[in-house]
Amino acid sequence: MDDRPFNLQPPAAKPRGPQNIAEFWARARSQAGGIQAMVAARRAKAAAAEQKDDQNDVEMTDSNEAEEPAETEAEESTETLDINAVRAELLQQTQAALATSNWALDFLSLLISREMPTQATSTLSQETRATVGLGTLGATMLAAPTALAQSRETEMRMTAIGQRYLALDNCISMAKPAQSRLEHQIQAEEKYWAEVSTVKEAGFRVARMAQEPQSMCVSFGFLNAAPEFKNSGIAPLRRADDGSVKLELGRRGGGSRRIRVRILENDKVVGQSSLPDPLPENATLVDRVKDARNTIFAQELWHEINREARTLGGRNVRMSRSSVTYAMSPTSTMSVELASLEEENAKDTTGSPRPKDDVAETLSLALALQLSHAHKINERRREDRNAVQTSAPVYSLLGPIVSWFEHERNIAQFIQHLLAYSKALRSAGLPASVLVREPPVRTPPGAGTAADSENIGPVLYSPPAVEFDVDITPQSRLRVMVKPPQSDGPRFAVWTLPPPPSSQPGSGNPLQSVFPPSPDEYFDANDAVWYINGAVPRALTAHSMLVLEGLKGNSSSGEEGLARWAMRSDEKGLVDETGGFGIGFEFTFSEGGPELKVTGAFAEGGEKVSRQWVWGLGSQAGEALEDVVRQVLSSCLDT
Repeated sequence: MDDRPFNLQPPAAKPRGPQNIAEFWARARSQAGGIQAMVAARRAKAAAAEQKDDQNDVEMTDSNEAEEPAETEAEESTETLDINAVRAELLQQTQAALATSNWALDFLSLLISREMPTQATSTLSQETRATVGLGTLGATMLAAPTALAQSRETEMRMTAIGQRYLALDNCISMAKPAQSRLEHQIQAEEKYWAEVSTVKEAGFRVARMAQEPQSMCVSFGFLNAAPEFKNSGIAPLRRADDGSVKLELGRRGGGSRRIRVRILENDKVVGQSSLPDPLPENATLVDRVKDARNTIFAQELWHEINREARTLGGRNVRMSRSSVTYAMSPTSTMSVELASLEEENAKDTTGSPRPKDDVAETLSLALALQLSHAHKINERRREDRNAVQTSAPVYSLLGPIVSWFEHERNIAQFIQHLLAYSKALRSAGLPASVLVREPPVRTPPGAGTAADSENIGPVLYSPPAVEFDVDITPQSRLRVMVKPPQSDGPRFAVWTLPPPPSSQPGSGNPLQSVFPPSPDEYFDANDAVWYINGAVPRALTAHSMLVLEGLKGNSSSGEEGLARWAMRSDEKGLVDETGGFGIGFEFTFSEGGPELKVTGAFAEGGEKVSRQWVWGLGSQAGEALEDVVRQVLSSCLDT
C-alpha cells in the first residue's frame, strides 16, 4: 500500500500503547487492583522463574537448607523496599519529564517570539518571559538553496505532477471493474423490480418481510383459509445473479398440484376433469405466483375433503391414502385425488374425450366453488363481533355433492314407482297421470345483508325439491314433495289436492276423510310408496261409489238397492248388506311390477260367481275397470 502515491484508502490504524508516564500510570490505576496488582503479578512471575532455576540445581548443602527461611524473609523485605523505591523513582521521573517538556515549550515559544509574538505569548511561561523577554532568541538559515537545486525545481515539480498522473491512471484502472460491477448490479436491480412491479400490478400484495426487511415477499394465499394454510401463502422474492426473481415456496415447492375428479363405471374411467399443463422453465413471475396460489388452494381443498370424508362414512364415502371415493350407484363411483401436474404430464393420460368428462369437470368446479363459499362464510363470521370465535368447523364440500346424487337416486326410484302405478291404472282404463314439477327457487334468509355470491351459494349447492302431482281418479289427487336429503336422510311430504273445477260440484277429495296422509314427513321412500299403495284401493272404492250412484237411475231397486251397499271395513272395496256380494281392490307387487287386482263376487245366471281381474305393466287392452265395476254392481242390484 506504501508504493501507491495516490491511495484513496485510509491508512490502517497502528496499535497504540501508553505514550508517556502519566498515561501509563492512568492505565495501571484503571485496572483491577491498581498498581499493587501489577506488582504482585510481576512478583509471581519472578518467583516462578526462580523456582524453575532452583529445580535445575543438582547439589544443595545442608547449611543452605537451614539458612533458606532466613533468606526468604530477607528477599521479601527487599521486595517490599523495592516497591517503595519504584514509586519514588516513578514520581521523580514524572517530575523530570514535566520539567523537560516545559523547558522545550519555553524554548520553542521564545524562538518564534520574534516572528509571531502573539502566539508565543500564549505558550511562554511567566518566569521565562520575565527573565528573558520576548524576541531575545532567533534563528537564521545556515544553508541557502544552491543554483543547481533552484534549476531543478521545475523538473522536480514536473516529476511530482507525473507521479500524480500515474496515481490517477492507476485509480481509474482500478475503478473500471467497479464500474462494470455496478452497471451489472443496476441492470439486475432494474430487471428484479420490473418483475416485482408486474406481480403488484396483477393484484398480489407485495411487501417487505418482517424477519428480513431487506427482502421482499409476495402474498398469494387466502386470509380466510384454514389455520394450516393461512401462513403458507407468503413466499420470499429472492434476486438471482442475473436479476431474475426466485420464488421460494418452502413446503409447497414439491411441484404444481390440482384436484382431479374421475367417474368410474365397473372400475373403468368414463369421465375425468381436465388438468392444466405444467409451467415451462421460462414462465413469468406472475404465472408462477398464480400457479403457487392455485396449488395452495388445491392443497387446502384436498385437506378439507379428507376432514369431511371422515364424517361421511355412513353415506358410502370411503378414504384411501391417495384418493377419496363415493359410490354413486352399485356400478358407478366418483374418485377425488390430489394430482401432480408434472407426473400426469409425464404419463400423458389425456387421451380422447370420455362420455362423462363434463360431469367430472362440473364436480371439480363445484368443489372449488364450495371452498370459496366457505371462505366467504369465515369472513362474515370474523367480521361479526357478537359471534363466538371458535375453531374452524368442518366445511361441507362433499356433503352437497353426495346429497345431489342421493336426491337424484331417490327421485329416479320414486318416479319408477309412480310410473308403474300410473301405467297399471291406465291399463285399467282410468285417467291416471303423474306430473313432475320443481317449485320456484326461494330467496334464502338473510338475502338483504349478504352478498349476491353468498346468496346464490346455498341455492346452487342444495338440490331443489321436486313435486309430483299424482291423479289416481278425477276426484282422488295427491301431491308428493321429495325434499333433498339432510343429515337424517331424504324426506317425503304428502298431502291431498282438491278435485279439478270440472268435477262434480260439492265433491271433495275422498282420501282426505278416508285415508288422510300423515301430517309429518316420511323419511323413507318405502313409507311414501306404502301410503300410495294404500291410497289407490281406497280411491278406487270412492270412485266405485260414484259409479254406483250413476247406476241408481237404471236399476229397478232405486234408492232401496243403493242402500244395500256399503264400504268394507278395510275401505278397499264395497260389500252388500248380506256380505255375500261385493267388489274389492288391491295392489300387489310381482316380478313384472305392481299389479291392480279386482276381485268381484256377483250374481250371473241366478248363481253366485267369483272372478278376478288383473291389470299390470304388460296387460293387454281389455275390459276397463269402470265396466267391471258396473257389471258387478248392476248384477247385484237386480237380484
